[in-house]
Amino acid sequence: MEITENNHIKNKPLKISLYFSHEYVDSELELQDKNVVVIDVLRTSTTMVTGLANGAKEIIPTDSIASAGMIGRNSEGQALLCGEKNGKIIQGFNLGNSISEYSEENVKGKILVFNSTNGTPSLMKSKFAKNCAVLGFVNMERVVSYLLEMKEDFIILCAGKDGEFSLEDTVCAGMLVSILLSKAPPGAYVLTDSSLGASRLYSAYKYDLLKMLYDSEHGQYLVSQGFESDLAECAKVDLYNLLPLLRSGVVKSIEAFESDPKLTMKRVSQKNAS
Repeated sequence: MEITENNHIKNKPLKISLYFSHEYVDSELELQDKNVVVIDVLRTSTTMVTGLANGAKEIIPTDSIASAGMIGRNSEGQALLCGEKNGKIIQGFNLGNSISEYSEENVKGKILVFNSTNGTPSLMKSKFAKNCAVLGFVNMERVVSYLLEMKEDFIILCAGKDGEFSLEDTVCAGMLVSILLSKAPPGAYVLTDSSLGASRLYSAYKYDLLKMLYDSEHGQYLVSQGFESDLAECAKVDLYNLLPLLRSGVVKSIEAFESDPKLTMKRVSQKNAS
């Protein structure tokens, strides 16, 4: 859906804000009723998109290893415990956070109960958001289209690394900003300093995203832990035409939410009441 210039004569430009780490968000109430895009390139965003693309039923992000274990025990064998602590699989979990583990054979039809060092805290901070999308390089174009159609202010929440800036998440955010600006009419968006800085950083790496991942601190750590192959997977752009959204504590594709009969009935009843 094209943003018309007439809309921007009447309306103020749309604002793109950016946080470099989930630690910049004091509580989930700060993002209440906001539009949020969560990015954790290495590797939670990429893993979640891959899992859904390969047929996972849904993903439940959790705030602790203990809560993930409790949900898994109550799932009657329908759930897989997934995630990592400091890059490594959590003891007792079914899957770690390596892209190769989220094959169709492993995840199709399963509920993935997820806990990770930086990715799931970012999602938990976004649980009261008006809309929350999950973004990696692998589903960039789909998220861009979603935001262009939304025509609202939004916040990019980079997972970061241990509360600090991470190169890979910021470059991914910069790619999102740069593509949006290229597709929207002049003046459609206004950038904060952080979102402007991210777009400038992306321009330095736009022709070699894999090199950027090797340059990054967390990329180097993953290589040292034997996960070098994940870097190549995480650097792929537009591998999946998939839009994962977080709603009511669950991550599913937008199509899965729209085909949910309970949500359909809710929409019909709201129309009847109006």
